[in-house]
Amino acid sequence: MIIFEKVRWKNFLSTGNTFSEIDLLKNKTNLIIGSNGAGKSTILDALTFALFGRGFRKISKSALINSINEKDCLVELEFSIGNNKYTVIRGIKPNKFLIYLNGEPLDQDHTVAIQQKNLEQNILRMSYKSFTQVVVLGSSTFVPFMRLPQVQRREIIEDILDIQIFSVMNDLLKDKVRENRDELYKLEGELNVQKQKIDLQKNYMLELEKKTQAEVERKQNKIIELESEEEISFKSIEEHNKDVSRLQLELTELSDVSKKLKKLYSFRTKVDQKIKSHQRDHKFFHDTEQCPKCGQNLEEEFKKEMILSTEMKIAELDSGYAELESSIEEEEEREKQFTHVSGRVIEINSSINQLNFQISSTRKIIRDIEGEIDELAKDNTDKKAEFEKLKILIESSNDTKTSLTNTKKDKDTLFVASKLLKDSGIKTRIIKTYLPAMNKSINKYLQGMEFYVNFTLDENFEETIKSRYRDIFTYESFSEGEKARIDIALLLTWRSIAKLKNSVDTNLLILDEIFDGSLDQSGSSDLGWILRNFDDSTNVFVISHKESMSDKFDRTLIVEKPKNYSTISEY
Repeated sequence: MIIFEKVRWKNFLSTGNTFSEIDLLKNKTNLIIGSNGAGKSTILDALTFALFGRGFRKISKSALINSINEKDCLVELEFSIGNNKYTVIRGIKPNKFLIYLNGEPLDQDHTVAIQQKNLEQNILRMSYKSFTQVVVLGSSTFVPFMRLPQVQRREIIEDILDIQIFSVMNDLLKDKVRENRDELYKLEGELNVQKQKIDLQKNYMLELEKKTQAEVERKQNKIIELESEEEISFKSIEEHNKDVSRLQLELTELSDVSKKLKKLYSFRTKVDQKIKSHQRDHKFFHDTEQCPKCGQNLEEEFKKEMILSTEMKIAELDSGYAELESSIEEEEEREKQFTHVSGRVIEINSSINQLNFQISSTRKIIRDIEGEIDELAKDNTDKKAEFEKLKILIESSNDTKTSLTNTKKDKDTLFVASKLLKDSGIKTRIIKTYLPAMNKSINKYLQGMEFYVNFTLDENFEETIKSRYRDIFTYESFSEGEKARIDIALLLTWRSIAKLKNSVDTNLLILDEIFDGSLDQSGSSDLGWILRNFDDSTNVFVISHKESMSDKFDRTLIVEKPKNYSTISEY
């Protein structure tokens, strides 16, 4: 378990040259309050900057430096794992990145990238994305689990279940598979060459008594035949190379398709959101007679103008949406073409490799035949010596056959291992094992917040949500308050599963403006009950505008910004 103990920072965002410090272990429940812009959420940016070298919010690294002092930006974070105490110090102007273990510096001779990899993989055993899903909920830049792509959902679950090792093993296995395939090609080639050598040696011994010019001519004709085959192979290689060059040009033209598709998908999402926004405005002016804020009646002419305006905007966006869909279809077709062309390049390169190996084998046979012609010309044949040569060739061939048999067995073993280590293999089996416990925990927390639905995640991390009356819903079909309850239930579940696996388990939980947004009074009350019933190892920090909640927390931290610098004081 990672126990975060203390974080302090200076010249970081709106904080001046005096350290702001928060003891993360002092109290079980903590409230951080302050006005907008005072720096309440700075703790989130400080934590992620110390651990991952980036702000939590979408802030560039240079923008993390206090804009008034413009130097000596520094964040220090203390945490412990078991009996080991760690301190991470990270700064800008000057750049600084230090990791201390029990007071002694680590990895000082390594690059920043290697230090960061060691911190995430070997010490924290947690990535930035896992941190945001297990430690933080509710920030404006936070992306809930249910809004993440399927691939990222899987990465988070694998981190929580501590099964990333299988992905590492799979990468290593791919190298073994390549080595095995190359060894098979090599042994099959050697066996083929040895067979031809044996055949030639046998023929040579049978014709040993007939060392005539005719025999010499026959072998010379064989060389001519082999050279002809060699020439054909060279021409085939030349044609294949031309094909590869042509296909690579096609690949170059198609190389931007993935980036274009991502942009188009993103733009489609934005257009869809705009359409929904105008539809809400249209419904509002169509159904509303009085201003909800001042209570005055809305003028009919004004309503008609707004309704017409939203209808025109929706029509315009619908037209653009259709064009966008057409563009996406075109790019998806280009993506299919890219995949097809890439496959052809691989196939042709494989053929080129086989032809080169064939040429090499043929050249070796030619050299052997030329040597035999020289022996015939000398006319000093030793039958016993030739028999020993044959014996050696056969023994060598048998050894190669044994190696080939063993390598084929290795291939079968590697194939089975590869099937197990794929995403659909052992990792999926482990995930399936934990899914019932995950779903049970999610529903427990939902019921604790009086949200009575049956929420189920499948092995692909797609949700099925059913009401008491068996109506089926999706995450996006719920209100923002209901989505918030689901997000909270998922976060708390990931924390409980992590605690079971002791993987990304941590004492720290930060809720950023959860009580200020979409949760209603009942939901806030239910969440408060859940938080109060956490075990003593959890330190909860709630960031809020609501000073009235201070009596519900063990400690209240007030963030103020007098004279352009943020300060933290304890209430």
